[in-house]
Amino acid sequence: MKVETLIIGSGVAAAALSQRLLGANPDAAILILEAGAKVKMQDAALWEDYLITGKLPYDKYKDLPYPERDEPGQNLSIGATEVPLTGSRVMTYGGSTIHWGGWSFRLKPEDFALKTNTGQGIDWPFDYDELEPYYGQAEAYIGVSGDSHDPTVPRSEDYPFPAFPYTLEDQPVARSMSSLGIQYSHLPIARHGITDTTSRHAPCKTTGTCKYCPFGARYAATNFLNDMFQWCAYPNFEVRVGCVVQEIVLDGKSVAKGVVYYDKARGETLRVEADRIIIAAGAIESPKLLLRSTSDHWPNGIGNDHDLVGRNLITHPYFMFNGVQKGNPLKLQPEMNFPTLCSRHFDSPEQQQKGKFILINPPSSPGVNLEGAMQAGMVREDIDQAVLGQNQVQLHGMVEVFSELPNRVMNLDQINQIGLKETIVDYSKAAGFDRRMEEIKQHVQGIFEGMGVELLPKVSISWRADHAACTCRMSDDPSQGVTDRHMKVHGVDNLYVCSNAAFSSLGAVNPTLTLTALSLRLGDHLISHPVA
Repeated sequence: MKVETLIIGSGVAAAALSQRLLGANPDAAILILEAGAKVKMQDAALWEDYLITGKLPYDKYKDLPYPERDEPGQNLSIGATEVPLTGSRVMTYGGSTIHWGGWSFRLKPEDFALKTNTGQGIDWPFDYDELEPYYGQAEAYIGVSGDSHDPTVPRSEDYPFPAFPYTLEDQPVARSMSSLGIQYSHLPIARHGITDTTSRHAPCKTTGTCKYCPFGARYAATNFLNDMFQWCAYPNFEVRVGCVVQEIVLDGKSVAKGVVYYDKARGETLRVEADRIIIAAGAIESPKLLLRSTSDHWPNGIGNDHDLVGRNLITHPYFMFNGVQKGNPLKLQPEMNFPTLCSRHFDSPEQQQKGKFILINPPSSPGVNLEGAMQAGMVREDIDQAVLGQNQVQLHGMVEVFSELPNRVMNLDQINQIGLKETIVDYSKAAGFDRRMEEIKQHVQGIFEGMGVELLPKVSISWRADHAACTCRMSDDPSQGVTDRHMKVHGVDNLYVCSNAAFSSLGAVNPTLTLTALSLRLGDHLISHPVA
């Protein structure tokens, strides 16, 4: 079997890219291979089960299909800082968008010139202005609700949907930030706004139970792939699940010929050839696939002549500051299950040298989780007392860290339940990281003091690899990066890496919107450079 375009992985990159290619040529032969299974989305019964029990349909219970996850005890962390994979990713039809929060930030112009501005890492091979039109297209594709008048990042067109309003529990944080001269804004989020009349998915109804959306209001690649099959005439478009790609096969050194994969349903190892191959398997699995695709021409793995594949690993340290509010007389409680207020005040050129950061007012602050209290069987009187009494207040955020060559991912000679090789993660935080967190703590303490909240001394920091990136980073110089400005692997004419792995740097914000923009940009590049 031979196809025009083979895509490995079925997340947002695969969905956006394939839709762009098929929009130009509905008869294009595109095959997506996905290692995981399907999860039923937009199902009211599954949502009701979750509402009552708190058990997500992605979990292993009853007879429901579930995505494959990294289980505790799998993979191997050998660096000084553990970067867990458990809980950070989902290997399934639709990828990690089936459980993401929908936060949809653009990188800022200075993020594309990290090396020039700070001496850290590398610059992107193009600037913000080149990607800016694709940011607008990406926001339209995934359905972002945001404040079009927010001057935080330059933009040439409005968000497709208006911002979700600030909630009552945002007000104390907003007042304190204003008193300190800290700018804040509406959090842009991929949930179809209430004015949406064009989508096949219902607009967000803000049920407060957003880990599983029964309406399809939050973007999930699963739903959009399903739409492509249900509503569009693409006779040569196919997605195969349960297909674990084992290696890429080349014809000589510079031409990718196809892949070898194991089809779990058929119990067979198969081969498919393609005119071009796009690896869209995330920042962990994409380099691992290149590393295990060895040959006489590429003895250390495809694209690895300079020992860069899998290296320069970074993620976002996600921090959580906790404080104590002695009383909550206004009975402030989370109104939705997603945040609506963020601050990119410290995501600025002035902070870039030390590592930019953002602050988020989470939907768990302040107050008792009413949903959880009811699920736990608390009676009304006890809930009222808990709401009025001492409450926990939080501020969350992410801080930018910089790529370092020794930090990397590799294949482990142990096969997991999905049939993939497990992962070796070798990561050690930078020497100045703890000092940077102390500086961030001082800013947060000032905000808490303005709210009349006592900051607890211990900050919780998660290094989980939710936003892993840069393991096949872009650079026009093959000695500095694995891929070029169009995410093509250096030295191979028809092999691309379309995932967070290709990011040159990560900035301080979630990568999904940038990845979507890059996917649409790659689609246009491939359309203008058709296969022979």
